[in-house]
Amino acid sequence: MSGFKKGNCKKYFNEITNYLDEYSYRHKRYHINFAIAIVYCPDSDLNPDLHFKAKRKTDKYISLESNLFFVVFDCIDSNSSKIATQNLENSLKESCTDREFFIHSISSTEYENSSNMLETLFRTLENSFCTKDKKSSTPNHLV
Repeated sequence: MSGFKKGNCKKYFNEITNYLDEYSYRHKRYHINFAIAIVYCPDSDLNPDLHFKAKRKTDKYISLESNLFFVVFDCIDSNSSKIATQNLENSLKESCTDREFFIHSISSTEYENSSNMLETLFRTLENSFCTKDKKSSTPNHLV
């Protein structure tokens, strides 16, 4: 697997933003919160179906590459989104025991719009792997 490339963020930004339009509209108009999580495993393919056995029907995932996907947790507050992300992380740890992966989530309660949310997620992903490459070889499991 090749490492995460900064250019990929731009490649996927519009695709994900368009996907989030409905959630953003409902958040702005009706104050229905949502959260998005990014999952990236640089050394392996991920099978999102494997990790979503207990997911809610309203939660959706967007597969971007074989080792990169987003999850949208609908109708969820910040605390519940942290729990949902922790559950996803635990599932990943069980199936990717010997592999490094990255996971991070943010809630719409903390951001003005989905574009800002995505910028933060991609920046966090980029910084995580840049920091790892420069400072240590320890995995980055961000929640």
